[in-house]
Amino acid sequence: MPNLDGGHYFFTAIVPIKNDVIVEHEGLRSSPVHMVREALETLPTALQSPEAVTVGIQSPFARSLRTHFARLVMLDQPFFNGRDHSDAVADALHGTDLLAAQPNDVLACPYLLVMIDFDPQAGANEPRRYCEELWTLMPRELEAVFRFCYGFSAVRDARSFADFLLPCQVETTMPFNDYWIGPPQLPSLSRALLVALPLIGVALPVIAALLHRVSWPTGLVLALVLGLAGLAVDVGIVMLHGARPLPAAPDASLRHVLKALYLQQAFTRFAIDHQGAAPQALGAAFRQFLATHRPRDLEGPTQNPGVIGS
Repeated sequence: MPNLDGGHYFFTAIVPIKNDVIVEHEGLRSSPVHMVREALETLPTALQSPEAVTVGIQSPFARSLRTHFARLVMLDQPFFNGRDHSDAVADALHGTDLLAAQPNDVLACPYLLVMIDFDPQAGANEPRRYCEELWTLMPRELEAVFRFCYGFSAVRDARSFADFLLPCQVETTMPFNDYWIGPPQLPSLSRALLVALPLIGVALPVIAALLHRVSWPTGLVLALVLGLAGLAVDVGIVMLHGARPLPAAPDASLRHVLKALYLQQAFTRFAIDHQGAAPQALGAAFRQFLATHRPRDLEGPTQNPGVIGS
């Protein structure tokens, strides 16, 4: 399940935006796509730059203690990458008109691309549970962004918002994980098993031919067929193991990450302040540091979500 990988859920949805020419909302008249652009333009980003900290308006996604990353992007039309590659000599021989337009993809309407990386809840029906939770945390902002999308008129509550968004979900085929600090302990496939399957498929017909149970032509054909079948089974085994999600990195939930960032900054200040301190004084100060910052307590003190520093 590529959507769930490394202990995180990578949600991707492509939501169609209405094609109406002009719509009116709260005294404004414009196209739906421009209304969505305006909503995205005014949606606050996280306080992760000095300029954003100065403004002080936090991203609504920071209200969720499960959201690692969120991005909303407008998709007007797919990029045109130029003509399909072809052989210049073959084009010259066939008289190919290189100025003649080739078919290219065109979207029937603009789309809103939604990408969110969040911590799934154990035993919960994800991503429905997360979508419903997100609506309870930021309904006004979500309504402003999705108001002019097809199907949003039926949204009344958290459940109907999930019903609206989930049919637009597409499979995430390239998730990313950056919380592993070492190689994960992944089980290795048995080389003996992978070699044995096609080898047995080849050996059995050959042995049968040697024992005159089948003719040599029949034995060779069976050896080829069963050997290829063994290789196909090997490929299936490899693909089955490859489709399994990457195991979760230790302490990789958002709460753990926020606590780690907080401790990193607090300990840096501690190390600077106690340079050259006597061992006894350093030990007492470190015990006070542990009592003050409580490294194992995820509830606090910790870094707030969506900020650049504690």
